[in-house]
Amino acid sequence: MTLLHDIILILFLAVLIILVLSKLRIPPVIGFLFTGILIGPTAFQLVTTVHEIELLAEIGVVLLMFTIGLEFSLGQIRKMMQDFLMFGGLQVMLSWLLFFFLFSWFGLTLQQALIGGFILALSSTAIVLKLLQDGNDLGSPAGKKMTGMLLFQDAIIIPGIIMLPIISQFDELGPSTLFLDLLLAISSVIAIYIISKFTLPKIFSYVLKLGIPDLLMVTVFVYMFGVALLAHSLGVSLAMSALVVGIAISDTVYAHQINTEIIPSKYIFISIFFISIGMFLDVPFFLQNFQLVIAVMLLIMIVKIVVIMLLFLIFKHPLNVGFMTALGLAHIGEFSFIMLKLAKNFNLFEPDTHQLLLSSALLSMFTVPFALKLGKKVSGYDRFKKELTESNDQKELTHHTIIAGLGVTGQNIIRVMKLLNIPYAIIDINPVNIKKYKAANEHIYYGNVDRRENLVQIGIKKASLIIVAINDTEAAKRTVTIARDLNPDIKIIIRVNFLAQVEDFYRLGADLVLAQDMETSLIFIHHILKFYNIPEHVSRIQTNLLRKEHYEFFLKKEARETWKLAIVDAVEQDNELFFISPFSKHVGKKIGQLQPFNFEDITILGVIRQNSMLTEAVKEIELNSYDTILFSGNHAMVYDALTWMEENN
Repeated sequence: MTLLHDIILILFLAVLIILVLSKLRIPPVIGFLFTGILIGPTAFQLVTTVHEIELLAEIGVVLLMFTIGLEFSLGQIRKMMQDFLMFGGLQVMLSWLLFFFLFSWFGLTLQQALIGGFILALSSTAIVLKLLQDGNDLGSPAGKKMTGMLLFQDAIIIPGIIMLPIISQFDELGPSTLFLDLLLAISSVIAIYIISKFTLPKIFSYVLKLGIPDLLMVTVFVYMFGVALLAHSLGVSLAMSALVVGIAISDTVYAHQINTEIIPSKYIFISIFFISIGMFLDVPFFLQNFQLVIAVMLLIMIVKIVVIMLLFLIFKHPLNVGFMTALGLAHIGEFSFIMLKLAKNFNLFEPDTHQLLLSSALLSMFTVPFALKLGKKVSGYDRFKKELTESNDQKELTHHTIIAGLGVTGQNIIRVMKLLNIPYAIIDINPVNIKKYKAANEHIYYGNVDRRENLVQIGIKKASLIIVAINDTEAAKRTVTIARDLNPDIKIIIRVNFLAQVEDFYRLGADLVLAQDMETSLIFIHHILKFYNIPEHVSRIQTNLLRKEHYEFFLKKEARETWKLAIVDAVEQDNELFFISPFSKHVGKKIGQLQPFNFEDITILGVIRQNSMLTEAVKEIELNSYDTILFSGNHAMVYDALTWMEENN
């Protein structure tokens, strides 16, 4: 009962702390760490079953690694290959190397320097991605960079966990024994992957055929922990085994279902894991060595910031994106805690060194929300933005369209404008896109669109329209403000991700703001109505109604009475066309002789004949082959008119 009492207590305190921190938009992980610090044996000593909590935390580590393996996506890595290998790979390697030299300089052993350097090179995937998602920055240039680099860190943890026991015992065992241990560990990991890859789908298929839903998750847990225990006896850590099993399942049809089912239990155990990390912080040590902890934390963060900024300078990527990326990844992550925990099992570090690393890591994680906010603010300064690189085409444009962003939206706009011979200029900060479009001899510039000098150079003062289709919301806002200031008459079209962002851009001076979630919903409505054989013009009217008043309909809790279909039928006017084919029964008849055009609610606007519009005495016009009748009315009457015309055609 004592363990149950402790679990209830720590989770209750965690809920209270997270509720408070959520008001400051601080991720739950930090709340769990803070809870652990407060209840730990060196603080308020609210927990007595420390060993049992540590065992539950071990389960949390296994589940964390298993779910990371489940979410491991080779397809996502392929899409971000440049950020994954070039930035992610070099960041880890260079940071590792610098920290290795620093550890060696401070007198630590070879093994301590190697493992310590690796531990400090990693950042927190869980915290960073959550903060980016909450700030709508996941799709921004800095968000994409950080995601690619964090993916590499998730991948590099595999060899890191394999190598840690080998490196830790370097002095105790001979070279031949170490080689055999390494070979056994690698062979075990490969064996786990291959066996899991080919046997688990068959096992899952058989279990599902039995029609017992709960049996699937029991099977997953038995297999995962059973394999982890077996591999542990061969020298492979429990966490490593769980990660490999997760990766083996990740590209099967069962991965999504398993991940969904495991989420409730995963969150409980992972929360206990992070709480346990906080519990083992030595508070008296932290307070006595506070200045040293701060100094070490700052040194770690400065090294990582310098490495990342150096990569942005070398590869000539925008420095404003570099600042946000560097500040966002300057801390130490959850994988570092796992590595520290494993290192503690092998007594790799002296207690004081272990506490110094743990304290610095914990403190650095508390800085992440503020570091990201600072990075976002710094990225807005013009001095750090990419100055414009000239396009191949040097001719001066007038009355042209400026297209900012070469995602799917930007590329489709370019195709249409090129087809219709509308002059345009492109600006983007993706070097791959720049290279591709320069090779096609496009009028393209490399630089930040939210830099005043860049907009001037691309001809904003003589442009008629600017289309901003970038994922960086703050940069888009700055672009609208600068563009409106430089050219008060220019039309500004903005694409945003969410309906809630629309109003802000209109206030800044945009002429048209299109929300992706809203437009997607309208496409859904159109296809749903089409599925139910609702006429095209009815579908068009309904979607247009929802666009009215600049999307205000979806912001209301309930639709107003005047939006109801029955009332709309009586008030909404729709224009429609009816084509008279050479074989139509209506050829030779006067329009006034046709029943629908005598309805009170139908107005005949005219008849299109060849290249002219006939609008005089329309009811007396005798219909010829290839004429087109243009008429209007509420869409219920228009529908009846079209139905009658078709049935009597």
